[in-house]
Amino acid sequence: MSQTHDTTRQAATDLIEGLLAYLVDCQETDGEYAGSFWSELAYHIPHLDYRGGGSHHNRTVGSAALGLLKLAGEHPGAGLAERAEKAFDWVIPRQHEDGGMFEITNNEKPSRFHLEYERSSISLGMVAHGMYSAIGLGLPEKPAYRESLVKAARWQLTVETDPGNFLHSEGYPEDKLILNGSGHAAETLLIGSAMADDASEAETFRAGGMRAIRAIMGTQRDNGMLPYSSYPDDNSISYTATVCWIFQNLIDSGLMPEGLLGDVNACLRRAGEFLAGCVKPDGAMDWDTWENHGQKYHTWVYGMMAQALAWHRDAHLRAAAARLIEYLRREMFDPRVGLCRLLDYPVGEERSICGVPVLSEDFHKCAYHQSDMFDCLIDARRLLAGA
Repeated sequence: MSQTHDTTRQAATDLIEGLLAYLVDCQETDGEYAGSFWSELAYHIPHLDYRGGGSHHNRTVGSAALGLLKLAGEHPGAGLAERAEKAFDWVIPRQHEDGGMFEITNNEKPSRFHLEYERSSISLGMVAHGMYSAIGLGLPEKPAYRESLVKAARWQLTVETDPGNFLHSEGYPEDKLILNGSGHAAETLLIGSAMADDASEAETFRAGGMRAIRAIMGTQRDNGMLPYSSYPDDNSISYTATVCWIFQNLIDSGLMPEGLLGDVNACLRRAGEFLAGCVKPDGAMDWDTWENHGQKYHTWVYGMMAQALAWHRDAHLRAAAARLIEYLRREMFDPRVGLCRLLDYPVGEERSICGVPVLSEDFHKCAYHQSDMFDCLIDARRLLAGA
């Protein structure tokens, strides 16, 4: 391995080990929240305020538990596999009987983007991805897990409006195809298809997942971007990376329908070129040119971007992934707390995000942001090592 690769690997390892220590520390071990991850900060909607009160986010389990399981072999005796199982055991009862799941925002209040109580395709999709992937890594395949994944797929079908348009959450315009919502729906449906006992239901799920994938690819811009939505000017780096991550997961797990594989690979290649062009020479993200949405300036996106780029075999895409990781370690990581701060602009400065003034503060402990970065960096490190 070259010195450059060694530098990137060490940067990734520093980040991963810091994040691991944090997630182990914030995981509850007893009481009604045993297995969940406590977040001191929570993203309060609609004010983009992390100080709205902490919470046990449902979605955190998907990334955090999966990441713990991926590292279990590197940390024998640390009980990481057992921690992962307890996390999934905790989140199962949080799922509603209809298969939906709230995306908790703060103080145990359900997500409130538009309505009083809303189910979230994102939260559900992250949990479904983590649980199914963990089963592939040796998580015991309990009947409750299988039932949860099939119920999740059933719920996704209830929120499809136009073909392939699966609502991000209740309250959004029904004609607005939001790519990450439909992307999480696609993965959840294809997971449900793999887990369903009934062949007819499995085929229904599979067809729904294919509709979502086709609808998403139909929105890709000429420059490779996969925008936030089908509406004009919904430019986004972060959601391009999210959709790439979902599609890559489906390919790696063998769930991507073979008939779509060629088109999806071509879509990923164009999107990868776009993402690489959004990485500055120093490794920072070119937010201001292409990001119009709420993930703007959020550092967890660096992890997902790094994974999405490292997945490719092209040297310049992988080099962009390495620059992102090294930038995170050099500029955003605080070794005193072992975490990256949440916003990618100088502490004390104020920037506008979706028209809301947001002050950058020296804070770190938002569990779902850190857990998403954790899981993606584990994969990026492995991919860049050529494993």
